[in-house]
Amino acid sequence: MKKYFTALMIIISFILLLYFNSTVLTLKIYDLDKNNLIFSEPVKNTDSFTIKYNHSVARTPVFEIFIIQNEKIYLKKTIYQSYGAGLPFLNKNDYKLKNDKFIIDNIDQQLPEILLRVSSYAEHKFIYADNTYKLYSLSEDENLLKIYLEREKVFSKILEEIKNV
Repeated sequence: MKKYFTALMIIISFILLLYFNSTVLTLKIYDLDKNNLIFSEPVKNTDSFTIKYNHSVARTPVFEIFIIQNEKIYLKKTIYQSYGAGLPFLNKNDYKLKNDKFIIDNIDQQLPEILLRVSSYAEHKFIYADNTYKLYSLSEDENLLKIYLEREKVFSKILEEIKNV
């Protein structure tokens, strides 16, 4: 009986060791000016997120849609309502006008990270999994945020969740 118990404990220990050493892909938003992590969620390939803001001149909403593929961030689509300084104007990729909106689709530009200077004037928002996060409220005006992917050990993620309770 003792032999089976020892074997069971070894197997359970091995499984726990594998589990706690495994990693999870995590999408993070880090405030570079405050040295503060403001968002961290496990993600999988094919997950998407959106950055929404108001154009500084045209004052119309701009949507930039990103997708996670092969553990990398890709800009997939941009949607905006009017031409303005800094908005795309060339007929590149799949460009169309639909419901009074300009849509550039299938951009497929890989980004190692996204650096975003947030402001309450532009009202930068981060949309992920049907949740909207007001970046201009989670950070201070003109702070620089870094949006990126990182592999984390499951054990570290568990400890982070415990600390946040």
